[in-house]
Order: sequence, then structure tokens, then C-alpha cells
Amino acid sequence: MKVVYTSPFFNTSSVIPAVALKTYQKRDAALIKIRELGGISASYKDPQVIKLRARMLAAKRKIEREGWHCVAV
Repeated sequence: MKVVYTSPFFNTSSVIPAVALKTYQKRDAALIKIRELGGISASYKDPQVIKLRARMLAAKRKIEREGWHCVAV
């Protein structure tokens, strides 16, 4: 089953598998928080940024591993 997901970070709508919804939400939540902490200029020595980046990368790897790629609407 597929659902339409609108990413609050990328501001785009995509069709994704329903089982991937939570993973996409976790990834976007981490990206939004990193952006609030300074985005690309955020200090990578900050433990909070390290944790958020790890969460974002883990979600990205899971999406790739499971083949949960999105299709733009």
C-alpha cells in the first residue's frame, strides 16, 4: 500500500510505501532540527548534532536497504 507524503523539510509531495512513513518522518524531523541548529554550518562537535545526524543517516540507510524509494507527485 502506498501513501502520499509531504516532506516538511523538502516541501515536496511523494508517493512512498505505507510501512516507510515513520522512517521518512524520523529522517525529516532530524533534518529540521539540524537546520535549526545551524544547518550545514552546525558544529559537528556538538553531541546533539552528532545524534541527529546519526538518526538521519540511519533512516537514509534503512530507506535504501528496504527499497522504500519515493516517486514525486
